[in-house]
Amino acid sequence: MGLTIHYRGGIDRTEQIKPLVDELEDIAHSMGWLSQRINEDEREPDFFGVIVNPTGQCEPLCFIFDQRGRLRNLADLITNQIEPTEYSEYCATKTQFTSVDTHIWIVGLLRYLKKHYLSDLIVTDEGDFWDTENRETLIEKKHFLQSKIDQLAGDLETIEIDPQLDSIDAIIAHIERIAGKMN
Repeated sequence: MGLTIHYRGGIDRTEQIKPLVDELEDIAHSMGWLSQRINEDEREPDFFGVIVNPTGQCEPLCFIFDQRGRLRNLADLITNQIEPTEYSEYCATKTQFTSVDTHIWIVGLLRYLKKHYLSDLIVTDEGDFWDTENRETLIEKKHFLQSKIDQLAGDLETIEIDPQLDSIDAIIAHIERIAGKMN
């Protein structure tokens, strides 16, 4: 649960990957964000790119490319999943716990990349800012989700541990009953 931006696509020309990585590092630096290059010292890496870490409590933006120039998710890099799976090209960053401004900057960055490097980039923004550019809608969605997160956390904190809940299935069913009361 939480506000997330999902994205997938590929670079227009694989020879643009290094200039894109250089530019993303420059952008990250100018924003005060951290960045880390991936496999820049390898001769022919299976994956190459950069991970950008916006400030605040935001998940990183991963721009990790395979040898064909397709964006790949961080899990593939970590597990060295060379051959893509049905989920390999789906990347995401959760912005629920960072500022609205950071969410907007990320959308702006993705729009820039779509215009200059990733023309087939597909973005799904759970805050609807990608489609609407409506800051108020983004704020409303963020607040709504945060209130549901807070409510569920509060409900879970106040329950007493029932010794009768002696299996994972019983615990799951109990949590589902609590979550169901929120609707």
